Amino acid sequence: MKTQTSPSTFNEYFNQIIDSNLMIHENSSTPAGIQHEHFYQIPEKWGDGIHRTHFLRNGLELSQSKMLFHEPVQISRRIDKPYLELALNIDYSATWSVDDFRSDREHGGHVQLVYMNDVKIHAEIAASNVMNHLELRFNPLLWQELLQELGIRLEQSFACIEALITPDMRAIAQELSSHSYEGITRQLFLESKTLELMALFLQEIRTSPPKLSMTIKPTDVQCIHEARDILLRTLVQPPSLIRLAQMVHINEQKLKNGFKELFGTTVFGFVRQQRLEKAKQLLEQEQISVSEASAIVGYSNFSHFAALFRKTYGYNPSAYRKNKNLCSL
Repeated sequence: MKTQTSPSTFNEYFNQIIDSNLMIHENSSTPAGIQHEHFYQIPEKWGDGIHRTHFLRNGLELSQSKMLFHEPVQISRRIDKPYLELALNIDYSATWSVDDFRSDREHGGHVQLVYMNDVKIHAEIAASNVMNHLELRFNPLLWQELLQELGIRLEQSFACIEALITPDMRAIAQELSSHSYEGITRQLFLESKTLELMALFLQEIRTSPPKLSMTIKPTDVQCIHEARDILLRTLVQPPSLIRLAQMVHINEQKLKNGFKELFGTTVFGFVRQQRLEKAKQLLEQEQISVSEASAIVGYSNFSHFAALFRKTYGYNPSAYRKNKNLCSL
């Protein structure tokens, strides 16, 4: 990247990247069909890692970041035009805020659709934790039908819809970072996968509709995220709701209501969903039997596990394991 001055802070470096990307994106004289990609190696003085932006078509971009910082870094930028992104926080720990609308501690494992217009965004990214982040950026003026369906108005300042990253979303993220396509085939592959990722997100929020606006205090939001992280670590033997609330220092009722608002499901519904998704992944491995998968994810009653699996996916776990054609579900 060519710049007139060498950045003295990571914030300056980050904003130079964004400005450089905008110049390509807004250059109407660029011949149609020319493939564009910007690749950046993070300077060693701040950390290690890469940031890559693919310019897929007019109004559609894909950015991939994998970074590890030596010290905490801060990023600030004014968003003065309508801006829409789908962000997959695969491995991620940061505090971010948008004017007075949101201040939150974000963790890996979730996906957000974020709309901003004439606001200032500020983020603080932790050190010594790998940041694995993927963003799809859409021109809101070309996606107004999508905004209308989601209840977002172009003139509003901020909206955020979030959900958990599903195994299918994670699989696409992996494909986007490890494919071997080149030329026009590569371009078509990236476009198709980014659109498929958006489709999966839309399907997920329709299945478990989240709320656009948060009514939870930022401190309580952080506690609820910590509760979710505890559940992910203890799926086999999760704590009781009362004990979980004590562990994250929040009122039990706040935990119940806030968890439902943030993640679109109850605490125990989340545990069930994660257990079944884990079992589904295990069954795709030939060396794992159905009873073993059931026990590994915490179900001692095999009949109960089989009934839940069938109710969730429409197939008995034994049939799913035997029929490889079902493993794309």
